Amino acid sequence: MDLLIIRHAAAQDREAFAREGRPDNERPLTQRGIDRMQMAARGLTTMALPIERLVTSPAVRAVQTAEIVAPAIEQRRIEQEGVFDPDAPIGAMVEWLRKQPRVDGMAVVGHEPSLGQLAECLLAGRPAGNMPMKKGGMMLIRFDNAVGYGNGQLVWALPPAVLRRLAE
Repeated sequence: MDLLIIRHAAAQDREAFAREGRPDNERPLTQRGIDRMQMAARGLTTMALPIERLVTSPAVRAVQTAEIVAPAIEQRRIEQEGVFDPDAPIGAMVEWLRKQPRVDGMAVVGHEPSLGQLAECLLAGRPAGNMPMKKGGMMLIRFDNAVGYGNGQLVWALPPAVLRRLAE
């Protein structure tokens, strides 16, 4: 199975949004974030990935990112899972992934620092804080066998600027 990990695109400023008295999960993408993610998604189309499921955090910024990426990976259905919320424990993410039916490819959209820590767990067995992802960045991890701690192989990790360049 291939796991495509996607960090949400640039969202409105956290502190300014909080001053409006609205919950952080409602914080949307900026127009610049939308525009740049659309370009990155076009770059992603050059990869021809076999993605069968698209799963996102329920946070507005993650859902908006998933909606932008969905056509690039030929997905019409977007699933929301609280296990990919900004404050969800990494262990819960790994366990959720382990319990999913085997597919050729799955994409997940979420937040930092949890996505970088998730990748570290899947690749090296534990988080160490060494794999932060930029907003709009993506990485592909491959599992020859079961998804689990230390079972993944890094295929590629691309910052958003490289993905946008692939679209040119």
